[in-house]
Amino acid sequence: MMRISIETFALFAAVAAALSQPCAAAQLDRSFRAEVMFRLANPCPATGLTNGECKGYVIDRVIPAVCGGSEEPANMQWQTLAEAKAKDRWEKIGCRPGRKLGLPPPPVDAEVFPMEQPPPVPEVQALPLG
Repeated sequence: MMRISIETFALFAAVAAALSQPCAAAQLDRSFRAEVMFRLANPCPATGLTNGECKGYVIDRVIPAVCGGSEEPANMQWQTLAEAKAKDRWEKIGCRPGRKLGLPPPPVDAEVFPMEQPPPVPEVQALPLG
């Protein structure tokens, strides 16, 4: 039988205790099951399918997990890649510890052009003299 010192045993016990604790990153992992349930209820906006790639879109959390949001389908939404990038920039600032949660402003879509012609401009009429 092999003998180990008390210091070695204490070291092994500390390592075992540390490994048994869930790490913070593991707690913030996105729930695959919740995303599947979200996709079943909300098909991809680009393809209309509930599985496979959704080109140009990602599933994002309305309230991020780091801000106290839940990993449930009710807290998920489809976002375009541009909207997701803008929201990720906001989350780095808006979800710091000690800050009051305030959701980002709605995205401004500067690349959208109207498909219809603008309404005609009314003609200017002279005021009656009198």
